[in-house]
Amino acid sequence: MFDFASKWIMRWDVLRQRGLYWILASAALPGLCGTASASITVGPKVVGNSGVYNYSPSIIQTGSVQQFWWCGQGTNPNNPSQETDTIQYESVNLSTGGWVGPYTVLAETPGAWDSAYTCNAQVVKGNFNDPLGNGNNYTYAMYYVGTNQNAGTLNSIGVAFSNDGVTWAKYPTPVITYNPNDSGYGVGQPAPYNSNGASAITLLYETTYPSESHIYATSTDGIHFTTQGTITTNGLTEVGTAGQSSYSSPTWGDAAYDDSTGNWYAVFNMNVRNPTTVGGVTERGQYGVIVYKIPALSLLTGATAWQQVFTADTNLTGYESNFIPGFLRDEYGNVNVSGTYPQIEIYTSASIPQPAWNATPATRGSSGGTGYWNIAWNVWTPNAPLGPFHRYYNGTVHEVTTGWIDPNGGFNLESTLGYLYESPQTGFTTPVYGCVAGNDNYFVSLDSNCEGQIFLGIDGYLSSSAGSGLVTLYRCRTSVDHFVSEDPNCEGQIYESLIGYAPASQ
Repeated sequence: MFDFASKWIMRWDVLRQRGLYWILASAALPGLCGTASASITVGPKVVGNSGVYNYSPSIIQTGSVQQFWWCGQGTNPNNPSQETDTIQYESVNLSTGGWVGPYTVLAETPGAWDSAYTCNAQVVKGNFNDPLGNGNNYTYAMYYVGTNQNAGTLNSIGVAFSNDGVTWAKYPTPVITYNPNDSGYGVGQPAPYNSNGASAITLLYETTYPSESHIYATSTDGIHFTTQGTITTNGLTEVGTAGQSSYSSPTWGDAAYDDSTGNWYAVFNMNVRNPTTVGGVTERGQYGVIVYKIPALSLLTGATAWQQVFTADTNLTGYESNFIPGFLRDEYGNVNVSGTYPQIEIYTSASIPQPAWNATPATRGSSGGTGYWNIAWNVWTPNAPLGPFHRYYNGTVHEVTTGWIDPNGGFNLESTLGYLYESPQTGFTTPVYGCVAGNDNYFVSLDSNCEGQIFLGIDGYLSSSAGSGLVTLYRCRTSVDHFVSEDPNCEGQIYESLIGYAPASQ
């Protein structure tokens, strides 16, 4: 299941996809530039099956073992004639490097409420005492989304239980159902947290009725839930930028709790690119995601707003699509993972590989197609909010960015123009966007629609006012491309505009 705006249009396109060039999950990815800013690292860790789409991951780490579940195209073991969504599984022992899987571990049940589609699983561990009434206790609970509607509407959230993460037994009916007045998508994108290590589950999820929003519900047994309220949207200002529409309550990929700070983190999808900018190609995966945090006490009230933390988008990763991610969590659903915290890892659904630096707009758009979706890795390190704003040149064009540069493009670093904040800070709230016109005319802009050209993502934030320790940045152009300079005379080229003021050093 995909974002509410386009997921079911995508569904039928997926079923028609065959014979495309697929990326093997175990293959080394094309070169990445490592640190795309001072605190966000993009790495080549990927899971998935070759020859099918892979997206919407759930990841938990227990000791040195990471377990992955995700939504992937596959054959339903319960009905071999059905090839739609399945839940896939793979695990890795970080100490030994040994991998297990991938396997199909969950699929549709013929004749049941989830007979048409089963997707968007999120897994949490605990101690679930005889939840199925069969005398068995379980240590894993998987909250997943399903429907019996071939159109993909009227989704509900169900739960399945396991003792190994591979063999699952479903609870027979949904634990969260769509509103009977809803004729649209229903409910989805569950995010579980186990608050007592046993069976006290907090579940955050999305709904489309009466409008698109997020709900907070709790349970003492992992099955019977009580709604506590609707989650605030206060502070979600950047989500929805530069796309075809803005959402009062944007879709998310996942949410997770940090029991060391009392904050909730949520990762929201940005928008899908305007097809007119990418050669008329309708992209299905959003171009980026934004991670926010909020104190638990403000989750419903909005007394303290959501605070933007970092962004992972095409500008950062080079991937055309970066969407519906999952947080790396501990076994109970915390981002406070032993061995990695305070770093926070997200695994995005991403289109792999990156298009070339001089790809046509249509080629860029096509590179984000469902046939190229796999699971990619990003890690954020707190308390290092400034990223270098680099200017590169390959003898033909410049590219100025805090993010990814095509390693096959012949680019060399010309200079570091200053530093941008990765999220809005006091006095530094002006976003700088990375854009490209045509095949290779890269430019930065203060316009969230990239002046009608291809939107790559957010480079960072600078100040609109001069100050001590700040450098002044100007947008300039030559006869063939754009660049950024600290020289108001644009180094003898053509002056276009003042961009703003950035810290000269970290």
